[in-house]
Amino acid sequence: MIAPSTKLLCLCIILSFFASQAEGNSILTLDQAIQTALDNNPGIEASDADIDIERAGVKRAKSAYYPEISSRLVVPFIGRESEFFLDQLLYDFGRTSNRVKSSKARLRSSKYNSDATREDLILDTQIAYYTVLAKTHFAQATEKKVTENEKRLERSKGFLGAGRISPIDVTKTEVDLGNSKLEAISALNELEIAKVNLMTVMGLEGEFNYDLEDTLTYTKEIIDLESVIDQALQTRPELKSLKAKEEAMRANIKATKKEFYPIIFGRTAYRFEGKGAQTPGFIAGVGLRFPIFVGFSRFADIESAIGNLKRVKAEIAQQKAAIISEIKKLYLDLEFSEENIKVIENTKRSALDSLELANERYRLKRAADVELAQAQALYAATNATYMQSIYNYNIAAARLKRAIGDNGYTQK
Repeated sequence: MIAPSTKLLCLCIILSFFASQAEGNSILTLDQAIQTALDNNPGIEASDADIDIERAGVKRAKSAYYPEISSRLVVPFIGRESEFFLDQLLYDFGRTSNRVKSSKARLRSSKYNSDATREDLILDTQIAYYTVLAKTHFAQATEKKVTENEKRLERSKGFLGAGRISPIDVTKTEVDLGNSKLEAISALNELEIAKVNLMTVMGLEGEFNYDLEDTLTYTKEIIDLESVIDQALQTRPELKSLKAKEEAMRANIKATKKEFYPIIFGRTAYRFEGKGAQTPGFIAGVGLRFPIFVGFSRFADIESAIGNLKRVKAEIAQQKAAIISEIKKLYLDLEFSEENIKVIENTKRSALDSLELANERYRLKRAADVELAQAQALYAATNATYMQSIYNYNIAAARLKRAIGDNGYTQK
């Protein structure tokens, strides 16, 4: 048997929760939630930072095309040489050009990874948004169940006083009421967790002061499985990122092989008086830098570059297989979700008919308040399940669009 103090606490929690829902909260639509997440989630900022890092890598690779200026100053000049140098790369047999090509490919790969992060965030926001809606309906349904059991307990106590039932029957009713209150508390806790998850995804802190825009319908998705698989293999940012990495690895191999070739450079220098320079003046010339032996490090670099290329090729093949498998599974999930809606819709219709009948019987004073409360609780539970099926369909559709690489959302 549930203690009276525990019952009172449960009831206060439920009433205070739904009273807070009646306060004036701002309306938060799904599009607004997604845009807020894109503007505030730290994951987007981190992916943008990765792009900045790779963009700096492109500049670093291109820096070899520019002259290099250095100096050597020795004081006093007697017996010593001081000068300013300006070296300019003339030709390195494609070493620098391939490094630039590799860095640009890595930059594209980073941008595709940023696109994938953005699409994942959109999907996470959609799931979190629909989860809050679903948990809200279930919390409301449990409240109706508590009301029904309170009516049953009230009636049982009346029957006990009239000698129509035994004390054990009243105890069972009290247990049912206690269990329903515990279910209500659990449902509210799950709802609060769902709200925290949505706030986290949106990158916000503080209290959840929003009313979500409920989705009462769903739009049937017409999917041709073979065509969407082909589309996914062309549009998925993860696959594009790996292909860009493959291009970077190929260019890196070419650049590494060019390490066996010399570098031709031009040098201009201004020398002060000192050893090797009897009088101040300019000198200029062309040089050849050709390392003869560096401990087999160049061979190791080539082997490493080839190994990286093999790994990227394997990752591409693995990613393609994973995409095909994911889309097939999500396609089946979408069909199941649609069939689930149809079945539950019939159940909801029956529950609504029962509720309307109970309302009419109660109006005509042919039914007790317990019968009405039971019909209301049944309809609330059935409606919550029906709304959950709609949210499940919308989530399945969002997952499928994400797997295809087209979430249908345009950043504002």
